[in-house]
Amino acid sequence: MSFKRIALLAGVAALLPVAALAAHGKAGLWSSTTTVDMKGMPSQTRTTTYCMTPAEVNSDAPSNRNPDCKYQNVQVSGQSFSADMVCTGQFNATGHFQSTYDSDTHYTATIAMNTSGMSMTNRIEGKWLKADCAGAAHP
Repeated sequence: MSFKRIALLAGVAALLPVAALAAHGKAGLWSSTTTVDMKGMPSQTRTTTYCMTPAEVNSDAPSNRNPDCKYQNVQVSGQSFSADMVCTGQFNATGHFQSTYDSDTHYTATIAMNTSGMSMTNRIEGKWLKADCAGAAHP
């Protein structure tokens, strides 16, 4: 497994949904901590902040920062969302995304991705920080 492919796979993980099931969260500034696990590699953890708009909060789908990835077989049930993912373009992969809100200020999610014989699991924890998004990035 080449370092270039590992870096590409980890880079795509950063473009995957961060807002989880938007309709069950609050608008404002969120923190998302993602831990990436790949066989034979040490776990990598990264924390980012992002702003969820009122429109995203009113949607029954997660924000998707990667236009090359599409959801299929979408299931929304109560506080949970799941979908299969298909990514095409520079990065071809398939996977499964699942998230659950335990409150409007906290969610957990798991994304399992497979490409070219490699697999990766992303464990995500999101926390609402505050209503004000001044200066925050928007995915």
